[in-house]
Amino acid sequence: MENIYGKNGLQKVINASGRMTKLGVSTISKGVGETLVDAASNYILIDSLYEFAGKKIGEMIGCEDACVTSSASAGIALSVASLICRDNLTMVHHLFDELPRISKREVILLKGHNVDFGAPIGEMIQLGGGRIVEAGYANGSKLEDIEHAVNPDTLAILFVKSHHCVQKDMVDVQDVTALANRLKVPCIIDAAAEEDLSRYMAMGADMVCYSGAKAIEGPTSGFVACRTRELASNMRLQYKGIGRAMKIGKEGIMGLLKAIREYLDGEHKPVVTKTHLEAFIEKINEIPGCSAVLVQDEAGREIYRAKITFYKERYGYSAKEMIGKLQEGEFAVYTRDYQANIGSLAIDPRPLNSLEELEYIYRRICEIGKEHI
Repeated sequence: MENIYGKNGLQKVINASGRMTKLGVSTISKGVGETLVDAASNYILIDSLYEFAGKKIGEMIGCEDACVTSSASAGIALSVASLICRDNLTMVHHLFDELPRISKREVILLKGHNVDFGAPIGEMIQLGGGRIVEAGYANGSKLEDIEHAVNPDTLAILFVKSHHCVQKDMVDVQDVTALANRLKVPCIIDAAAEEDLSRYMAMGADMVCYSGAKAIEGPTSGFVACRTRELASNMRLQYKGIGRAMKIGKEGIMGLLKAIREYLDGEHKPVVTKTHLEAFIEKINEIPGCSAVLVQDEAGREIYRAKITFYKERYGYSAKEMIGKLQEGEFAVYTRDYQANIGSLAIDPRPLNSLEELEYIYRRICEIGKEHI
């Protein structure tokens, strides 16, 4: 399991955490890699490529147009900025000079959605010139909370569809979208890691921000699906303003288009399947002090993981201690550790490159447990 990072003296990583930015998000296919090299080896008028890519993505996922971005988080910032500036190039050039004179820039965000996904989502809103207005509570929200927050200075409603968000007693994305439509307030959905590329636009969202490197398994990139060509065009205009600092290159654009096509054609087949994971769980349950079960994704997606509970009195280490122990050795094994404080880690099979990696994780858990026998 040698790779370019190991050859350069860096510790090799087994990603059992998920498609996380801190771990390089995902790996690309041979076809996407070849597309990147081909695109990077030639010249193109970038503005025309932006327009071509937006039209092509729209055709593939069923929206009028789209704006390619460097990431989903860049998509949030550009969405907000484009709603403020619209097609006014002078405002695009002088966004932060103009902001003190602009009152209509409030972005309503559920309190339970004001999360840190590796960076605070609030910073993305403010980077685009928005002012955050929280609605609801961290442990629950109602549509009335959002409706009450809407006023003449409301620019948009942002709904974050993510496992990072509070899931308990939260209003549904479809209901929020319908409310936004009724109130005639633009609805932006952060769907960075979502697997359905058409669902939210079909619900009536105005802008839907996706990562190109997560579910789609493309290069570092993203795009914003837009309800209208005008919205996408205004967003592309931001590349003459704040978007310049988050531009995506020609190879990233063409690699993204190739990855979306492969994804929609069903060419992405997981190496480690649910069946493999169930067999792994059976073996983990034979290790003294370990208990493993199959669990579904927190946000309700059709994603299944192995949740492993570590009993320190029998195994020798707690789940929190296992985070560091698993990162020792030839490969640093990164697990999903959101519930380590209550005793468990989870193994996400989607990023694993081989069954050999899953077997390595099993061996390491066995070896670490034997240290205290």
